[in-house]
Amino acid sequence: MNSIWNNNISLFIERFPRLAELINNNIEGFSQPDFWKISQAKDGNVIAEENSLRLHSAYAPVKESLNAIHAEENKLETAKSAVFLGFGLGYTPIELCKKYPELPLILIEPDINHFLAAIYYMDWTPVFKNPNLILAISSTPEQASVLINQYGVSESVFFNVKTQTAHAKEYFDVINALIERNLQKEKINNATLTKFGKLWNSNCKRNAILFNSMQGVIKYTDSCKDKPFVLLAAGPSLQKILPYLKKIKTKATIVCVDTALKACLNYQVEPDFIVLTDPQYWAYRHIAGLKSPTSTLITELAVYPAVYRFKCKKIIVCNSQVPMAKEYTNLYNQKGDLGAGGSVASVAWNFCALCGAKKIYTCGLDLAFPSKETHIKGSTFEESCHTKSSRLNTAQTQGMPLLFSGNAIQALNYNNAPVLTDQRMKMFAWWFESRLAECPEITTYTLSPEGLKIPGITPISIEDFLKIL
Repeated sequence: MNSIWNNNISLFIERFPRLAELINNNIEGFSQPDFWKISQAKDGNVIAEENSLRLHSAYAPVKESLNAIHAEENKLETAKSAVFLGFGLGYTPIELCKKYPELPLILIEPDINHFLAAIYYMDWTPVFKNPNLILAISSTPEQASVLINQYGVSESVFFNVKTQTAHAKEYFDVINALIERNLQKEKINNATLTKFGKLWNSNCKRNAILFNSMQGVIKYTDSCKDKPFVLLAAGPSLQKILPYLKKIKTKATIVCVDTALKACLNYQVEPDFIVLTDPQYWAYRHIAGLKSPTSTLITELAVYPAVYRFKCKKIIVCNSQVPMAKEYTNLYNQKGDLGAGGSVASVAWNFCALCGAKKIYTCGLDLAFPSKETHIKGSTFEESCHTKSSRLNTAQTQGMPLLFSGNAIQALNYNNAPVLTDQRMKMFAWWFESRLAECPEITTYTLSPEGLKIPGITPISIEDFLKIL
């Protein structure tokens, strides 16, 4: 082996001992790679070619990398991270670390041998000396996406050269799709924050004293490992499980989102936990006028203040995901983080996971419009539509905008039959898909095969579910 390799491996092992241990067999068995055709550029630097695709400039690869960095210079000055989707021999990461030696750097490469080949030919000392280096080597697209999200997609600079990702095109296509989805989500969140920021800030001030006095969800960590959890969302398919709720409650822990509470109470079932973490006033309207004396309400700091007056057994709080609420939260003891995912159902799933659930059964998590229905019968929305309906403005007419306002598209349900959904709900579905991939120790089922099919969730019939209980 050459001196460049020996130096790089020493730095790598010193910097990432655990990762080096995991890929030790690859390191010990590594030899000069045969997937690259190595040659010299016109300026004397080494270059590589793979499948007839040149990874770097045949004339001046260093200059090419400096130009790529210069093109992003304005963004790099304020960026929170630089992300490389593939990197070839590593020219651009190396030059970037010379110019910005402490900028957080995320290097993504699905194939260990391609990473090892890069450090076989090039001196990676500037990269390994970067104190904020993150190596996403042989990670799943979802894991890589989580690393990027720590810094924010909109506040990161991306380097993506097609010839350097062609060897794993499908992998990088998935990551690019995840990045685009996260970028859209951040744009939506920023727009929402701009619109409602002052109101949410006012809510935080009004709720602060009560929030500080309450226990956090952290107290439930790993508290219910041996009991199945049933997560109730408010999709139209929830209707079919409601008659079985009383029996289910005797054997399982029921976690209900705010929009599904009224349906449960109509069947004389009080959920074990109710989750309401949306700061909008209309989220409070779903529980307004209701009471559930044996239930525990899970909420956060920025919600509409009347939420804290809900009549229940007790109220438990979690850390907020609203930026201004985070500042208040930092003043108090940490209450426990339930993350975010765009929907209250994703927060509810995180709570089940926090409790130590190994099996989570969902119902009403449709993320679609099965039979072109938008809400479960008897929901606050549906009753409001009937209250306002008239001969010229029927309840069906009021529900139509929901079917088509989010760019309605056809997708498949768990029976591989077509179902109508939209881009908003597909984004929520993607969150679940990513989260499930991060938690392989938890098995998630659906009792609602009519809903949008989410990879990682297994359909199960109500009859089979009741046999298991």
